[in-house]
Amino acid sequence: MSVFSPDSNFANAIYRHSRIIHAGKLTLALLIAVVINAVWPLPHFIWSMVTIVIIMLGLPQVGGALEKSLQRAIGTCVGSFCGVLLIAGFHNYWQLMGLLALAVGLICYIGKGRYSYAYLVTGFTMIIVIGDANHDTTEAIWRTANILLGCVIAVAVSLMVLPIKAKQDWRQQLAQAFNGLAGVLGKHLAAGEAGCSDSRVELEKVMKAVLAQKKLFFSLEWESRTLRRQKALLEQLAQEQIRLVTLLEIISQTRWRNDEYPSYAKINQLALSLRPALSAMADYITGAADNLPPLPAQMGMTLHQQLLASLDEEEQHQFALTGYTWLLYQFAATVETLYAQIGQLGQVSRA
Repeated sequence: MSVFSPDSNFANAIYRHSRIIHAGKLTLALLIAVVINAVWPLPHFIWSMVTIVIIMLGLPQVGGALEKSLQRAIGTCVGSFCGVLLIAGFHNYWQLMGLLALAVGLICYIGKGRYSYAYLVTGFTMIIVIGDANHDTTEAIWRTANILLGCVIAVAVSLMVLPIKAKQDWRQQLAQAFNGLAGVLGKHLAAGEAGCSDSRVELEKVMKAVLAQKKLFFSLEWESRTLRRQKALLEQLAQEQIRLVTLLEIISQTRWRNDEYPSYAKINQLALSLRPALSAMADYITGAADNLPPLPAQMGMTLHQQLLASLDEEEQHQFALTGYTWLLYQFAATVETLYAQIGQLGQVSRA
């Protein structure tokens, strides 16, 4: 099955009600921790609940919870181990606290990139373990155990109870971007003699959808081995969408005089073929269409030739008109690239 195959009705229902479901899952995870503590009272039990909230509160998707819990678990273990080593090796208050400050500063320096959260957890776990330098490691061990317990509960609930998949959200954001681009293009081409149309709000929504896709990449990697292998393609897909937004922003701000309108109207009539291509990709991505309809061969170049051919000899000497056709050609060429990328992803089997 393709990554763009329609999801089951059950999966769609989970996605539609994801906010309510996520809130219920967080509540359930906290209640599980409460029950465990009631049956087997744990010192510093509150750290289990704190960990569950930190991991699950802003990450409804399974992949996000997996990555964050793993980073928190690693950071907790490394921070606890380093903290206990410092306590065991240094008994002087100033030496111990000075080394703690240096260690946290070093973590701050190197803690960047994808695994920055693990570094963050390492730093504040060391501070928690060392505390006021009273050399009591029992408290550190119990806090570590409770944090790890919270990680296990958060992951178990995320995976086993109505799992919310990042892939569904990614597909919806991708389709939203294409539908938004189709809407802005259609609005511009239908603007008539007014020419310039204000599409800033719509284009901002498209950019937010593209940025939302990029934020989901890490979660997608954890959820699907298939999409993990296609990481470079996902990045290229996002970049091509940004290119379309940039081109469409320039195109939508094009102005012309009343006497030039007939020339632009001829060009716009030909450019109308671009809008259904964007809508077709959105339908295929959401599963509304079983297949991605093929584009005409060399659509971008063919369209460019048709656009230039639609101008008479006098019109072809007007820079604004030829520049406008060039922008539409670049837009069409980018649509072709996106079509190829979506088609390539569509041929990849679902993990």
